[in-house]
Amino acid sequence: MKGLGLIAIAALAPFAYCQKGPTVVMPSEGDIEGVTFDSARGAVYVPILEFSDAFGLDAHYDSKGKQYTLEGVKIASKITKVLFDGSILVDIKSLDIPKIHVQWDEESNSYQIDTETHFGIVTVPEQWVEVNLTAQRLRAYQGNRLVMETKVSTGKRGYSTPTGEYTAGPEKSRYRTSAKYENAPMPFSVQLRGGYFIHGSSSVPNYPASHGCVRMPLTGMNAARYFYEWVGVGAPITLRYGWSERVAALDSAAKN
Repeated sequence: MKGLGLIAIAALAPFAYCQKGPTVVMPSEGDIEGVTFDSARGAVYVPILEFSDAFGLDAHYDSKGKQYTLEGVKIASKITKVLFDGSILVDIKSLDIPKIHVQWDEESNSYQIDTETHFGIVTVPEQWVEVNLTAQRLRAYQGNRLVMETKVSTGKRGYSTPTGEYTAGPEKSRYRTSAKYENAPMPFSVQLRGGYFIHGSSSVPNYPASHGCVRMPLTGMNAARYFYEWVGVGAPITLRYGWSERVAALDSAAKN
């Protein structure tokens, strides 16, 4: 691939753009973090506008047809998804555009993107989740990218939601019921431990109201379904009173 020979140059100058001939090499700090969905295994998504800006591509949105074009090529809806904030994502592995060359690099565990004028990296970082029992909020991240944030309703008095560090699964059920609580519906369930799940509910007030599970809304963007389709079994999930230092640092960086 044309841009591969420039990796060494980029490594020598990770904090500034380097050029060799017409090719612009993205600095290491400019790597784009990809997003994966458990419901679309094998695909790696990036925000289409972020991708086009980073790699010098022409992106256009047809509001009438509700469709993006990239370098004049229409982007099929089947290779797109939407971030929870509404940003349109595109699967880089499914792009069929002559100017865009995508290649997996085993050594760096990332995708190398060469657009003939720009060269850079799309990484595939780990998913991780935090539930703030004080704020009654859930945040889902992939690397440093905030994939989604939603209100939740956790365990009420006498039915506390357990704090600690868990992993998603092993059970993931699109629909299940609670054998303990009169077969109450638990759509889009992701197990935390034992009988404790993150799941959808028609009742998600802004205060603790569950029997210990973490309830998520089914209305609007349908946070419960979105989370269920995004999170993979084994992703770390932390439940605590407050946010971790990592989340606080990301919040601080976003404000600056």
